[in-house]
Amino acid sequence: MRFLRFLGRELFLHGIIFAIVGTLVLSTLYLLSIGAPPEAYLDALKSFLLLISGSKDYSKLHPGFSSGQIIASGAIVTLPLALISLVFLIIIALSRSANAVTGRYLAIHHGEKAIERISKFFNIITSVFAAIPLFVGFWVLYVVIGNGISLPVIALLTVLFGGLSWDATNFLKTDMLSQINQTHAIVYSTLGHNLGLFFPMPGTYSGYLFSSSLPRFIPYLAGKVPAIIGSVTIAEVAFSFPGLGSTLLDALLATNTDLLITSVFILLCVNAIVSFLVKLILFLIYPRVYEKAI
Repeated sequence: MRFLRFLGRELFLHGIIFAIVGTLVLSTLYLLSIGAPPEAYLDALKSFLLLISGSKDYSKLHPGFSSGQIIASGAIVTLPLALISLVFLIIIALSRSANAVTGRYLAIHHGEKAIERISKFFNIITSVFAAIPLFVGFWVLYVVIGNGISLPVIALLTVLFGGLSWDATNFLKTDMLSQINQTHAIVYSTLGHNLGLFFPMPGTYSGYLFSSSLPRFIPYLAGKVPAIIGSVTIAEVAFSFPGLGSTLLDALLATNTDLLITSVFILLCVNAIVSFLVKLILFLIYPRVYEKAI
């Protein structure tokens, strides 16, 4: 029963309903912004209904593209790029947080401050990346390298520029550092476990602290999904990657309402899918935490 309630809330309400209502609202705002005539609203609604019904002829005004092509751009490019970016974000946050807590432990208990200094140095680097506006960073790299950049590299740059990795690291690091002087962490540190300097592996000191922070870190990631999706679409535009970001820009430049509606709908679907996967992990591991979060 609890799982059915989860599916109803996250898959139906925050997934299907979110994508449909969000598309209608954003499309209406777009038509208002361009001063479209009243009949354009009805035409847009008809096209959208044909799209979600699966009709091959959903675009009567602009037959030069198909919904299948746009959906494929989301399934083949944007969704994988968003998922890879999320993985990079998690890895960076985990490794930097593990390094920070073990460095603090060594500094407090053994007077060894070298690791803590290295951690602060990397914090400065990530802060510099975070200070660079996303599109500016992408534009500079495009000028230097061109558009011949692989998907994983774009995903890595997506979380570095604009501060996604910096923000995630600071959230997790702050949470883990706050536990160092608590009784449970002090007791665990006396049991002779490895510190887990570079990654919070199970059975290590940093791994133990991370396991305590995990119920708070997963909801944080769920809240960052829209920012990741937005950054991914900017990356696609900057590097001329054939994803939803480029399709959406083409629609805006050509004032192609049908293409715009389809792109927005698929983009919201991608956002809903990634959010659902993150919340599913939270529900499966910590169902009570999920219930409290809603």
